Amino acid sequence: MKKWNRWDKLLAVAVAVAAVSVTGCAGSRPESAVEENIVEEETADAVEPGEAGGSGIDSMPLEETTPEETKETASAILQESAQDAQVDFQALKEENPEIFAWLYIPDTSIDAPVAQSGESDEYYASHNITKENDENGALYIEAANLTSMCDFNTVIHGNTAEDGESGLFAELYQFSDPDYFDSHEQMYLYLEDNVLTYEIFAAYERENNSLIRTYDFTYLSGCDQFLKDMYGIRSMNMMIRSGWEDVTPYHFLVTLTTSRGKDSDSQFVVLAALIEDPAGTIDRAVME
Repeated sequence: MKKWNRWDKLLAVAVAVAAVSVTGCAGSRPESAVEENIVEEETADAVEPGEAGGSGIDSMPLEETTPEETKETASAILQESAQDAQVDFQALKEENPEIFAWLYIPDTSIDAPVAQSGESDEYYASHNITKENDENGALYIEAANLTSMCDFNTVIHGNTAEDGESGLFAELYQFSDPDYFDSHEQMYLYLEDNVLTYEIFAAYERENNSLIRTYDFTYLSGCDQFLKDMYGIRSMNMMIRSGWEDVTPYHFLVTLTTSRGKDSDSQFVVLAALIEDPAGTIDRAVME
């Protein structure tokens, strides 16, 4: 498994990890979402296979900014890139309080904030990150997912145009190419007090229905069924990275999903599993 190398300096992220005292997996769903079920705890230490653990990065605190400076730079920051290791969540939330993360996949165009609407699950399918009507939309999760990233499977949606040439997630379709898939192993999710590293382990096309509504990821049975269905796919276009043939319900996954237009019969998904959690905040309970 590839470990932190040249990204050590890049991901010396401006987050105050060392200054934060964590007692559990913080974060909540909007009031309209289902309540979290708690039976038995499993920690992120169980994330296998591979040699997960150890952040490999040095965290440093955010520089203090005045309210005036924050307002002046908020719009500009929304156009910035995580490549400069400066994700200023204070400024982002001034622009849009519903932003909770920033997704970055190196050597791709996928480098953007992620939001969760308190209005409706489909809101950011037709509004950009500054809440303006925009057919390109924004990256977003549904109300059933926790913004803390502690769910078994956090589903991040993004649009692709009907022609497949444009859209925030249009590049996901390139993961169907074996060479592209092999050369893009990791992605990063910046949170306000953490930077999570995920290994991309699968990519495939599936029926265009809601993963959140098809599988109940709060129960062991729902997680198991999702994995069974995923591994049961027989397609020449399905990519599975070696070493990830036995993902379990005790992993922490992110699914990136898109379709060529809202009326498409299929959607393309890219799956990634958590391998590094520097702040040690990713944990959850699983209902049997």
